[in-house]
Amino acid sequence: MARPSPLTPVEASEAIQRRLELGPINFARHARQRAGDRRFDAQDVIHVLTTGVVGSNKWDERYRNWTYRVSGSDLDGDDLTIIIALEPTQERITVITGF
Repeated sequence: MARPSPLTPVEASEAIQRRLELGPINFARHARQRAGDRRFDAQDVIHVLTTGVVGSNKWDERYRNWTYRVSGSDLDGDDLTIIIALEPTQERITVITGF
């Protein structure tokens, strides 16, 4: 299977907003651990995904999908960057990590 083209930042932002309307987001095990270590929760992640800026993308060969960096602030106003995978065939967002 050929590697699909990445979404532009605008396309990724629109895809994130649509998927947030569909329901809950998924957290990878690493993201759940980092959330505790770095003191952010699901509401902080949703806030960043809703109000943040989509930046760079990176191909993940292992999972065969694109990951996107979304930067913004958490609900306390602290900087928070979230790395997500957009899974087009499953219409979901997976949070990989945050910092």
